[in-house]
Amino acid sequence: MLIFTAMIAINSCPVCDSNRIIPFRQGFAPHVNYEVMPGVQVRAAIITCYSVCQNCNVIFQNPRFSDSELKIFYSGDYYRKTINLTEEEMGRDEQYRAKADAEIIKQHVGKVIAHLDIGGSRGYLLGAVGADVRVNVEPNTSYSGVKGIEVYPEIKKVPRKTFDLVTAIHVLEHVPDPMDYLKEMIKLVDKNGHLVIEVPTWKSPGGPLRLAHLYHFEPDVLRWMCREVGLNVLETKFTPHLLLICKLDQKI
Repeated sequence: MLIFTAMIAINSCPVCDSNRIIPFRQGFAPHVNYEVMPGVQVRAAIITCYSVCQNCNVIFQNPRFSDSELKIFYSGDYYRKTINLTEEEMGRDEQYRAKADAEIIKQHVGKVIAHLDIGGSRGYLLGAVGADVRVNVEPNTSYSGVKGIEVYPEIKKVPRKTFDLVTAIHVLEHVPDPMDYLKEMIKLVDKNGHLVIEVPTWKSPGGPLRLAHLYHFEPDVLRWMCREVGLNVLETKFTPHLLLICKLDQKI
């Protein structure tokens, strides 16, 4: 059993640094099974608390895991243990979502030569888009299940400098500093390439109150964040999650 002890309180907005934050909501995340002693399991509810910034309106988990514990949480696959789905059920869900997202991407982006999928899990989206060069950034590198793709544990390990398509499907809600992460991602986008982002909103099915969801982004908030880091938002889609198709702002 893994016990997290370094929950940290956040006193200013992680996105805009405003100190105008107020409590938003507290609730129960999905129940999970925990082994409290050898052979003895209990059903436990995880309580998550969120604040909202009155300046930029982003909703964020507060308190949350420390950065070091987040790294353990994802690289050790503890995240997937908090989802009440079997491996087969998760696989079917990821395949369905990858197919739906790939159809939107192909419609708006066209032919893709080099595709980087950040947080690409098993690699289904890479397979569905079908680029010549397919690279997956996944903390647990052994988890990827699609042949013919390169897998690296983090962005900084990727040897290729730029891609004509970078996707981050359900990633930003899991990182401590989403603005900094956006800035790192756009460095990997070719000057004529696209960045596609998908995140849960507060109303998305399965979105609210999950332990791993550090943020919930409403459309206006995420579009503002993209503009702040130098992106033009070309399209806003609901899948029913929030999906943005962006390009670099050539004026910057």
